[in-house]
Amino acid sequence: MISRKKATGLVRARVAGRTLRIGLAPGVHPIDDIARAGLERMPVRPGDSVLDLGCGAGLYGLSALCLGAASVVLADIDPRAVACARSNARRNRLAAVECLAGDFFSPVKGRRFDLIIANLPQTPGLAPFLLSKWGGADGTLHLRRLFREAPCHLTPGGCLFFILHDLADSRRIERLARRRFELRSARTLRREFDPAEYDGYSEGLFDYLDRLRRKGIARFHGRGRHRWFRLRFLTAAPRR
Repeated sequence: MISRKKATGLVRARVAGRTLRIGLAPGVHPIDDIARAGLERMPVRPGDSVLDLGCGAGLYGLSALCLGAASVVLADIDPRAVACARSNARRNRLAAVECLAGDFFSPVKGRRFDLIIANLPQTPGLAPFLLSKWGGADGTLHLRRLFREAPCHLTPGGCLFFILHDLADSRRIERLARRRFELRSARTLRREFDPAEYDGYSEGLFDYLDRLRRKGIARFHGRGRHRWFRLRFLTAAPRR
C-alpha cells in the first residue's frame, strides 16, 4: 500500500511488513499507484544483488531490500535523483545500498546483478524535455539501449524487470527485446491521463503523440480529457 502524508510530504509504502518513508525532490519522478503494482510483482529472491537503474527516489530498490535482496545499487543519470535516493536510504536505515550517479551502466562497469529493475523514460517527443520522461522520438531510445547492454550486467539466471507503456512504440520494443530475452508479462494496468498533462511537459506534446497514434506507433484511447493507455510490467530473462 502506498499513501502520501501531506504534513510531512513523505510517501509511505508498505513492503513485506515494513513501512518505507520515501521523500521526493523537485525534478525527481513522482510516486503513484503504478509503483504499488510494480512492488507487488518484483521478482526479488532472497540474497539477490539488485540494480535499480533510473532509480528516481529509490522506491523500487529500497523495497527490494525489504523483500530479501542482499544488496542494492541505486543509479540514475540525474544527480538530484541520486541525492534523493541516498537520503531515503538513510531515512529508512537501510545500509546495504550504494547510490551512484552516471549514464546508464557506466557507474557499475564490469559488475553483474541477479536482478535489474528499470523504470526508464519512454514518452515520445521530437526534442528532449523532462529528463525523467523523454524517451526519444518514438519512446524507445532508452529501452533499446537497455536490451543491448543489460546481458553483460546480469548473472547467470538473472533477469530484467521493466515497465513498458503504449505511448512508446511498444510493438517495436517487444520485437527487439525478444531477440535477446524471453519475455513474461507480470502485470497490466490502465493508465488514465488528460492531454493537458503532456502539454504541461512540453508545449504541443499531445498533438505529437496523437500524430504518432494515427501512424500506429503510439496507442491510446478515449476522448477529450479522458484518455488512457496500457502499461505493463515485464520480466526478461536472457536467451540461452
